[in-house]
Parts: sequence; structure tokens; C-alpha cells
Amino acid sequence: MWLLGFLCTSSGILIGGTIAWLFKGLQKNVDIIYGICAGIILGLISFEIFPEAIELGGWLSTLVGFTIGMALFGVLHNGLHYSQGKKSTSKKELYIRTGLLLMFSFAVHHVPMGLILGASQESNFTMAWLQTLFFHSIPEGIILFTPLILAGTNILMGVFISFIVSIPVPLGIFIGGFLGFNHPLINIILINLTMGIIFMITVTEILYPALIKSSIFKVLVWVLIGLGIIGFYLKLL
Repeated sequence: MWLLGFLCTSSGILIGGTIAWLFKGLQKNVDIIYGICAGIILGLISFEIFPEAIELGGWLSTLVGFTIGMALFGVLHNGLHYSQGKKSTSKKELYIRTGLLLMFSFAVHHVPMGLILGASQESNFTMAWLQTLFFHSIPEGIILFTPLILAGTNILMGVFISFIVSIPVPLGIFIGGFLGFNHPLINIILINLTMGIIFMITVTEILYPALIKSSIFKVLVWVLIGLGIIGFYLKLL
């Protein structure tokens, strides 16, 4: 399980990094990728993870945990990005600093995702969560590698960064399995908190930048296409 979690995360980030590299000279088309990936992530949450959380803990605990997860993301986001408002001596330093902050941010929220996988006893839920992890990592890779590519990061360093950011997932899986986090209440709390974090990252780090680069209608169309893709995919499973 820890290997699957690591591979899903690292491969998704590498794919996202590859897309960022391919589109480094075509930034106007990145909103299409952001919209599709956001639709896929929101579809997986809506069609798979959210219903599972409601089944385990009910509507109230799901909504409360989801809201707390959103608030937790706000605290982490504000803390991690506090220094970005300061001036940098060069654009390269700004890009590197932004990349490092994103690395830390993504690594932090990978830990609870690993804990959930390590604690999960349901194969269907585990597969859905692995899919979420993979698709969620693709836009992460795009977002993470965009400033790093602008800073001149080479391919080997990019692969190394992908592995570093992915390590918290197998670490969380190991901790979750070793400590026996199989209590339903713990699973419900972790699921809901992580859903809130993923949702906020999707909105603030993926959809919002896409809306800045494009129109609401165009982004909405690509989000709906992403929802359709994941809905069709899940129907085939």
C-alpha cells in the first residue's frame, strides 16, 4: 500500500511537471488543464469520497469536519505564504522561494492522506482514494513546477523534488497502519479534514489561477468536461 501511495503521488506530480514544461511557452492554455483537473478532483470527491464519508459518519460530522478542514487549510496557507509579499532581490529567487513554499504546503497535506490509506480497511474506498491522490497530484505538479522551471530547475532535480514531496504519503500510510488507526471516528475525522483541505487547494490553487487567466464560462466548460471524464471512468469500474 505504501508503494502504491508513493507511486500514485510521484507519478501524478511528474506528469504535472511534464505538462508544465510542455506548456511553459503556452501559458494561455494552462487554464484548460487546470479546469479539467479541477473537474476530475471535484468529481472524485463528489461521486466517491463524500458519499463514503456520509455513510461512515452522517451528514453533520461530515460537514463539520469538512468545514474544519477548510479552516485548517486557511491557517496553513496564510502561514506558508506570509513571506511571499516581501520583495525578492531577483525573479529567480522569487521563483525558488515560491517553489519551496509550495513543496512544503503539498508535503504537509499529503500526510493525512497517507494516514487515511494506512487506516482504511475498505478496498473500494482505498481504490477511490488512490485515484484521488493520483489526479490531485497532476495539477499539484503543474503548480509546483511552473515557478521551478522558470527558475531553471533541471530534469534530475525535478524528479528528486517529486520524490521528496511524495514521501509523506508512504510515511503516513506506515504510521496509520502501524499504530492501528482503524477506529471509525478517527477515520471519519481524517477523511473529512483532508476533503476540506483538498477542496480548498483545488479552489484556491487551481480554479482561481485558471479564472484569472481565462473567462468564467470557459473554465466552467472545462471543469464540466473533467467531471464528465471522471464520471464516465467511475461508471466503467
